Amino acid sequence: MVMPWLFSKPFRKQYPEKVKEIRERFTGQYLTRNSAAFERQLNANIGHDTRGRLHQIQVPTLIMVGKDDELTPPGMAAELHSEILNSKLIVFEQGGHGLYWEVPDLFNKAVLDFINSQTKE
Repeated sequence: MVMPWLFSKPFRKQYPEKVKEIRERFTGQYLTRNSAAFERQLNANIGHDTRGRLHQIQVPTLIMVGKDDELTPPGMAAELHSEILNSKLIVFEQGGHGLYWEVPDLFNKAVLDFINSQTKE
């Protein structure tokens, strides 16, 4: 299952109970309801590749990644950033894929700062 890769190794080590609680909640909300649909979603994610069309994105885009993201590593985020003209890349020094769980204050601040920067233009 994908769960271990949602969190950085340091987070998993420091907060095993929180990871367990999130895993149980995630499993209860998504996997037990319709595991076949979840599997189809994962397969679609794996098979879907729009890298050749990223340059067509013309809206301001915020790309965030944790330094320890094992699911979609910083190199992938850098690739997105290089192809999307009006994008901003933030690499968090801590965190894996589930930034909103690992560093919620930093995550929320980055999102709000980005939104606010767009509304001022």
